[in-house]
Amino acid sequence: MRKFKLPGRDPSRPRLDEKDIELIKKQGIDKIKEISEVMVEDKLVNGKEIPRGGNPVYKAMHACNVSNRGELEGAHRIRKDRELKQSDINSIVNVIMRWIVREYNFYMEEEKEKQKSLQEF
Repeated sequence: MRKFKLPGRDPSRPRLDEKDIELIKKQGIDKIKEISEVMVEDKLVNGKEIPRGGNPVYKAMHACNVSNRGELEGAHRIRKDRELKQSDINSIVNVIMRWIVREYNFYMEEEKEKQKSLQEF
């Protein structure tokens, strides 16, 4: 399986919000991975449009440049004129999950910092 490069934390890229964090906590990371596999197969393989928000997986797909075949070709060199292989799908799911875990950890760390700042008053 090819390992895609995880994008940097650019302010213009999507971030997880409180609703996303609650969903991840409620469903668990294994369920989120299952959802991402289904979404990648349903949306990318079938060429459906991917919303920009409403779900941490959608945000991850946009942040990691895997939300459509054109982005996959430009960012990850997977030609859009060929069928996605299972190894491609696995690589896409892998980068989505790495992004979600990273952003989850950043969110939790930022929340701790906010609490520390509030205690200073």
